Amino acid sequence: MNKNKLIKGACLVAAVSMFSLQTAMAEEEGPSFSISGWINEAVASWDDGVDSGFAQISDNGTTLGSRITFAGSADLNDKGLNAGFEVIVEPLSRNTPLIFSDQNTFDTTGADIGVLGSSAYFGGNWGKITFGTQSMPTDNIAVLADPSLTLWSGISPVFRGNGFTIQGLGGGAANTSWGSFLNCLTSNELTGIGGIGIDCNGIYRNGIRYDFPEFGDVSVAIGYANDDIVDIAAKYNGKIGKLNAVLHVGYANNSDGGSVVGASGGADIFQIQGGLLDPNTGLFGTLALQFEKADGAIAGSGDDTDAFYFKGGIKKKWWDIGDTAFYFEYANYNDQFGAGNVDGITGSEVEFFGLSVDQYFGSKLIIYLKYENLSLDVDGDATAQAIYGGAEDLSFLILGATFFF
Repeated sequence: MNKNKLIKGACLVAAVSMFSLQTAMAEEEGPSFSISGWINEAVASWDDGVDSGFAQISDNGTTLGSRITFAGSADLNDKGLNAGFEVIVEPLSRNTPLIFSDQNTFDTTGADIGVLGSSAYFGGNWGKITFGTQSMPTDNIAVLADPSLTLWSGISPVFRGNGFTIQGLGGGAANTSWGSFLNCLTSNELTGIGGIGIDCNGIYRNGIRYDFPEFGDVSVAIGYANDDIVDIAAKYNGKIGKLNAVLHVGYANNSDGGSVVGASGGADIFQIQGGLLDPNTGLFGTLALQFEKADGAIAGSGDDTDAFYFKGGIKKKWWDIGDTAFYFEYANYNDQFGAGNVDGITGSEVEFFGLSVDQYFGSKLIIYLKYENLSLDVDGDATAQAIYGGAEDLSFLILGATFFF
């Protein structure tokens, strides 16, 4: 008898709790939900100094390649608490990210779809905590501080042609792709598939991130990601006089030995990018710098690298259909050969040059025509010069379109 009363009592408590929860949820403001993103597709021709080809591709890597974002948020109570989620998927050609493509696979047909990020957050006037696969604080530090927002045609990391074989090399070369001279020391996820040169913590990671409350035009975030990577970033987005100004700074440490040069003590990366745009004339410029250091690496292995990237041009509305941007790019990626002390190499430089014309049709469509060129110079002994001294340039001509929704 007592047992039955206990069960009935428990059921009554559960029913009252469920009713109370449903009532509380009904009193909350309904959650918001959105679907947004862009489709970035292009046709590309390439010339490696020996051969050439043509293909249709999903353009410009993972971050700015085609993507669809599902996002939702809700206010939890009248105390300012809120929560939400974000799921990002990428419908891309099978040869994208472009770092997976070489001369033989660049024209691969078909498409794949994959999950780039999946995260949930909880926040309030004290800041925001995000869990899941997400953009960590130093992701895109050397990419997004571009006040011209001419991002979908040109950014500082090397995606186009990254996996291509370098033509003109002598026999026995240890480094045969462009990516092998663009290695990132901080990210062990890039081992074996080549590097991107800059923005070397610029991938979505499984981790936790805390964003401090914004202070005017300044935001600060800290994060911890799997593989024992900690990072911190500060961003300024505002004005200097009449100029639009941005400045992003970030530092990351991978204490788990994420270097592709066999570092046992981990790797550090410091990045900074700043830019200015004059709204009256349309003139703009942005400069990105990166410095990486791997501890305990093999002597002469490219364990201390640096890179810089500059973009300058003009973006202005000369006719009614929308803004037109003309810009040039120049970059150096230094000592990123990172495969150990091989072939007598003591240093390397990948030089990048680009020109682009971007036509905007309001806020929904960009059509761009882009030329890019990569060249290689290697320092070292007679063996290094015999193998890499005849390296041919790699060039691309891209006609692309990005539609936003």
